[in-house]
Amino acid sequence: MSMDHDTKSPMHLNPISWDQLIEGLGPASCIVVIDSWMGRQLSGQIAAEDIWQEALYLSWRDREQHEWRDVRAYRRWLLEIARNRVHDHARRFSALKRGGGNRPALFSEMGLEEGATLSGLLPGGSTTPSRVASTNERASQMRQALAQLPEDQATLLRMHLFEEREMTEIAAEQEIGLSAAWYRFRQGSEAYARILGQQLSDGQ
Repeated sequence: MSMDHDTKSPMHLNPISWDQLIEGLGPASCIVVIDSWMGRQLSGQIAAEDIWQEALYLSWRDREQHEWRDVRAYRRWLLEIARNRVHDHARRFSALKRGGGNRPALFSEMGLEEGATLSGLLPGGSTTPSRVASTNERASQMRQALAQLPEDQATLLRMHLFEEREMTEIAAEQEIGLSAAWYRFRQGSEAYARILGQQLSDGQ
């Protein structure tokens, strides 16, 4: 178990190490995963970046509910919180469109005191304006790179690299052989790396 040497508490409970933990999860890749769960209609109402911020707040608020095992398990838990927020927003927007229900609650309305900011509610520097802007820019680059891949390659790359799902599970879901899945993944990975490299060299 990863522990802070001073407090001997798990990383997700320790305000000193929590920021380091979040950065180690790959926030930009998490945003890309969240974006893939949102339909076009929902994406027009709320950004994946906003849902990620909500998930960060909720994970810190409810940190005692998570039984620490390792970083990978914590990432899955955090993404599950984000997926639940996606479903909540989708249901509420759908109800609102039909003329019923309440307007979906945004992060700024989630029981926060007037004038409270996200950076004031969370430890560390993950939510400073400069860090948020950098993460969002990186997520945008990743989205653009994935969008330039053939759909079958982009899907495998997102599922295995970004969602960290097992390739055997992905192959079964996509109804292809395991060797074919790995072949497409390798092709997609190489093309994805080239595109990201070109973006960096172009200064995007």
